[in-house]
Amino acid sequence: MKAILMWIISNWNMYWGDGFYQYLLLISVIYLLFQKRKEKNTRHTLIYSVILLGVFTLPFTAAVIRACIGEEVYWRVLWLLPTVPLIALAAADFLRKRKSRLLQIICLLAFTGIIVFSGKGMFRAVNYFIADNPQKVPSEVAYICNLVNERAEEAGFSQVRIAADDHIASYVRVYDASILMPYGRRDKGALDKYSTTLYKQINASEPSFKKIAKCAKQLECHFIIVDLRGESPFDTFEKYGYTKIGELHNYTIFQFTAQEGE
Repeated sequence: MKAILMWIISNWNMYWGDGFYQYLLLISVIYLLFQKRKEKNTRHTLIYSVILLGVFTLPFTAAVIRACIGEEVYWRVLWLLPTVPLIALAAADFLRKRKSRLLQIICLLAFTGIIVFSGKGMFRAVNYFIADNPQKVPSEVAYICNLVNERAEEAGFSQVRIAADDHIASYVRVYDASILMPYGRRDKGALDKYSTTLYKQINASEPSFKKIAKCAKQLECHFIIVDLRGESPFDTFEKYGYTKIGELHNYTIFQFTAQEGE
């Protein structure tokens, strides 16, 4: 019970970030309860909001929703909360009841300033970036694809098969559809236990590099792109025929260089 409650709180904080919107929402709800609770539309909106918050925060309903939509996107349930309409309704009603036009203007500027400076623009939030390639994929993916294609041509590979985590694998075939992988996004399309094991290990927080190298060799992967988590298991990869050919940010790129039969 404690674990799921902490998880719910973590998702709540993840949704609101470091802005003031959750506090603006609370102030707006309190204001509407005292000033407009008798209006039918306001009551319905507030009742809906309370029900949604209950569904989000109760451990049983949270567990059910998590099982249906996945743990990583649970915080997005809060998109259903009418945050903007409630804040806008409270602010508009407050301004309407001010008799002085000057006071209305001052309050409007104050409300606007709070909203602007308490949030973060989508470009400053690093959720979006200007890609430097026509396929609009992260630059590190373009670099990795170009590197493995160049090395594959030098080695005479008729096709290129790589193993990478979800971050890289999700973009690889967008950039170059000729590159193959032993599994799809979120392990979709994995045909055997080696593919599933490789996917789980390469995406694990504490991966087994031996299993990654062993499964990749079994699946005839020419390249492995892996986050080594600060470790140096080069002997492990070399044992299975993989040699380091480059690195970029957190990723190290290995190429299968052993002769056939090794």
